[in-house]
Amino acid sequence: MLFEERDADGGRRVGFATLSRPRQLNALNLEMCELMLARLRRWAADESIAAVVLDGAGDKGFSAGGDVAEVIRQVRAGGPQRFVYGDSFFDVEYQLDLLIHTYPKPLLTWSHGVCMGGGVGLTVGGSHRVVSEGSRIAMPEIHIGLFPDVGGGWFLNRVPGGAGTVMALTGLTINEADAIFAGLADHFIPMEARAALYDELLALAWSGDARADRAALSGLLLAQHRRFRAGLPVSKLQMYFDAIRHIAMQPTVVAVRDALLAAAAEDEWFELPAQNLAKGSPTAAHVTWEYLRRARQMSLAEVLAMDLTVARQCQRHPDFPEGVRALLIDKDRAPKWSPASFDEVSRELVAAHFRWEG
Repeated sequence: MLFEERDADGGRRVGFATLSRPRQLNALNLEMCELMLARLRRWAADESIAAVVLDGAGDKGFSAGGDVAEVIRQVRAGGPQRFVYGDSFFDVEYQLDLLIHTYPKPLLTWSHGVCMGGGVGLTVGGSHRVVSEGSRIAMPEIHIGLFPDVGGGWFLNRVPGGAGTVMALTGLTINEADAIFAGLADHFIPMEARAALYDELLALAWSGDARADRAALSGLLLAQHRRFRAGLPVSKLQMYFDAIRHIAMQPTVVAVRDALLAAAAEDEWFELPAQNLAKGSPTAAHVTWEYLRRARQMSLAEVLAMDLTVARQCQRHPDFPEGVRALLIDKDRAPKWSPASFDEVSRELVAAHFRWEG
């Protein structure tokens, strides 16, 4: 992590927090989350800090998500401490997500390139959310036997037309126009304009009044979005709205799988998401379906508390360790799911993921 406080107009400062593991696509580990949590809390209490900016180093992306490979290395090492790292990582990560969503000052998140999983959990909570060109945004947990955590049950249930359900179950990758349509980002500004935008941000007349400062930042970003919006690509979520809604409205996760496969037979755009669900962890698919159902009537804090229970249970069930092994550690891309088919996943197995007595 890199932290910097820059002088702004009016004698105040803006805090900049930058994810700085570009060779690892800024994958989040426990130390990074602890550092961010502590610094953001400190800045929240510091009256001289008017606003905060969260971005990522490197050209490839904001963040590929949580460093789950390290979580599972600890699990695979065995011993009585094998779950300690993962339990702590998820706990701190979700505290950080909640803090960002409820931050008392303007908090600008800038997403570029790859932004997936835990990266989305950070960017989506900002009061002002910028997205840049070439974005590849996804909740790809189905590939590794996990569920769309980091508050996914809260923000994915709010995506129009049920597209959040399809994203959760398939790891569907969306672009910057999709992110704005989905309500996961607010403003499009290209990366080449970021440095100039930061200069303009520092020149705003920061007052220390959070409401007035949020309004001033909104005005700046809206003007930039209007300037650059012609550079947005076509939103496929908008283009396929009716078809996606039909798929998401299916009564069971098996019916969603079958509807996706039927859609893929008619339009190649659905082929990859259909195969992702069909080949993904059956347990993770059923758990994700139940997770989204339970989350619909919950507050964000309640969803994140549920996330912690489910994430801890995923560590202790076979598919999450196996999925990470196959995709990120051994990289053979041949996970052996247990159970192996959708029909074999019992209600009892799903329910066990939502109970925690530790």
